[in-house]
Amino acid sequence: MIVNEFGAVNVDASLVVKTDEQTIELSNGCICCTLRGDLLYAVDDLLRTRDLDAILIESTGIGEPLPIAQSFCLTPEELAPEAGQPALPDLLGRVHVDAMVTVVDSAQFFTLWNRTDEIPGDDFGRGFGELLAEQIEFADLVVLNKLDLAPAGDVQSLRELVRITNPRARVLEATRGRLEAGEVLNVGLFDMDAASQQGAWVAELEKEHTPESETYGLGTHIYRAARPFDPDRLHAMLAGGLPHSVIRSKGWINLGDGVATLWNHTGRQLALEQAGTWHRPEDAFSEVVFIGRDLDGPALDRLLGGALA
Repeated sequence: MIVNEFGAVNVDASLVVKTDEQTIELSNGCICCTLRGDLLYAVDDLLRTRDLDAILIESTGIGEPLPIAQSFCLTPEELAPEAGQPALPDLLGRVHVDAMVTVVDSAQFFTLWNRTDEIPGDDFGRGFGELLAEQIEFADLVVLNKLDLAPAGDVQSLRELVRITNPRARVLEATRGRLEAGEVLNVGLFDMDAASQQGAWVAELEKEHTPESETYGLGTHIYRAARPFDPDRLHAMLAGGLPHSVIRSKGWINLGDGVATLWNHTGRQLALEQAGTWHRPEDAFSEVVFIGRDLDGPALDRLLGGALA
């Protein structure tokens, strides 16, 4: 087992007890970036010195899932070690990613999801909701944990949120993290191509059908506009806040400047980032998918429509 903790003191590793297997601690950094080389060296050492059935890697809570998975799917040359680092071991064909597992604290999820501040120590300046969305949308297995402490309504909303934003994920439920090993090991769920398409749920919702999730309580609404947004009107509209019924939205918008702008909203945070230029600026448009409970589609259309140029 490999345990990664962001701080200098690895508390998680000290909690792994009563095992004859080797636990490797990687501290004071994250295996998705600063400690990626250390992770590969550790796995290489395990493969050379141990007879293993599986390697379980527990990342720090702020780790990005995609770079961790890429560590085992790319050549050392593609991974490009940092200057001064020894050559990275080639693990292709020696290990494979079986599944990416996200364990959700069901009792605290929506409290964190709705926080407006940034994650302390996060180099990318992400908010808590953005991080939670990334980790849920990338996972092959989502474990809804602490069911004994979470309100029933929150658990149901979590089920629905995962069903919409990551329909390919297998969802398990647990109390105190207790699951059978066979439920999370040797499940063969990882698919690099599918996992790389974190925004695939947006394209799926664009299809002309009623999402299954609407049966369970959460609904979706897609806003489309051919006219560009007026930047000042859009800023004023966003400053007033989106309806509280909206818990997630994602898409792209046209600000009339020839640049496609990514719209990424989770909880109480919304980020607009330039994603590249339109191939045909005259055909630019806006399209945003909203997810929430009891969404008022016409009201959302009027709200956004009032910000158009």
